Amino acid sequence: AVVSTQSTGDQQAEKDALRAKRIQEEVEREQRKKDKEAAVKKAQTESHLRKAREQQVQMQEHFLAIEAQRERQEFERVLKVQQHGQKQEEEKERDARTKRLHHAEEVRKQIKEKESNLIHARQMFFEEGIKLDQEAQERRRRLDEIKKKKLEELQGAGVPSKYVNEVSRRAMKPQTSLITH
Repeated sequence: AVVSTQSTGDQQAEKDALRAKRIQEEVEREQRKKDKEAAVKKAQTESHLRKAREQQVQMQEHFLAIEAQRERQEFERVLKVQQHGQKQEEEKERDARTKRLHHAEEVRKQIKEKESNLIHARQMFFEEGIKLDQEAQERRRRLDEIKKKKLEELQGAGVPSKYVNEVSRRAMKPQTSLITH
């Protein structure tokens, strides 16, 4: 009976040991399962955080790219406006310079015409003076001829030379010209 009790006690001890071992294994399995779940959860959390950070960086880069594009478009718009304004200014300056040159050319042309007209008028004046002098000389010459002829006629008609000389002296007396030089 002692052997059987001992045997029963051993069996019970084995059963208890086996049960304790099973419980221990179950506890360890549960622990491993929990550790594995925690590791998976940690990995998922880290993956989510990494993805969120990447998404945040991408969004930041996207916003920076949009901002850079907006700034570039604004710069190009301002540049285009400035270039257009500069082009208009250059065109206005070119037009003004052309007008000034044209005006200066017109003024020179008018001055040249006036000088030419003055020279022509002066030339005409001198030519007119020469013509008037020539006409006056021609009139004097004709008058002198007429006087000479009349004196000859008086002498030929038998008028005393005393009277002819007096008439000759008065007729041949130089007359003051109306034209002054």
